[in-house]
Amino acid sequence: MNFSRIALLVTICMLSGSLQAHAESFELVNFDTEDGGRIEASLFRSGNDKVVIFAHGAIFDKESWYFLAEAFQRQGVSALSIDFRGYGNSVAGSSAKKKYDILAAITYVKEQGYSDINVLGASMGGAAVLAALSESPVAVQKAVLLAPAGGPAISSETTGKLFVVSEKEGLFDRVMATYSASAEPKQIRVFPGNAHAQHLFKTDDRDELIEQILNFIAPLQPE
Repeated sequence: MNFSRIALLVTICMLSGSLQAHAESFELVNFDTEDGGRIEASLFRSGNDKVVIFAHGAIFDKESWYFLAEAFQRQGVSALSIDFRGYGNSVAGSSAKKKYDILAAITYVKEQGYSDINVLGASMGGAAVLAALSESPVAVQKAVLLAPAGGPAISSETTGKLFVVSEKEGLFDRVMATYSASAEPKQIRVFPGNAHAQHLFKTDDRDELIEQILNFIAPLQPE
């Protein structure tokens, strides 16, 4: 493991979970969805044109990604962590389809000037990402799917894909089927145990998973 990554992971583990600790790291933003919804998100700005959109699972919210958003921010990568419709201050549109929230987030970061757009979705959020990426055209450089709870395979041959799943969790077979049906380039990482999606960050594999996500989306350049 690169020593710079080790130092970063130590810093992450020392972060407080309170909103006050993050107060100067992000700004709250709002944007509309094409079906009439309105999404609130936290934008962690950094210095280049690369951005990661975070999509949370059903029992989580945008704040659950702050530790990883700040890690990317320190690496010079901006992050947008959304609250799905019905969560926090986000308001549903004319449907319950959360893919519209992802599509609106992609449109928003494009309007902010980001051209290197990446997405990370977990469970419910992963399913929303898969549904959004089935729309054409959606220009996403890389997608990380933590045990997506359904959704179509990714047919794009230009989007890099990283699927993550625990070997004993209930969605294992479904995730493997989606991975198998998705186009190259793609990778899959199978962790031991039965932790589902964002719950993997509560296990002993937390640091290794963080490392893999950081390295997949924003690999360090050789010194």
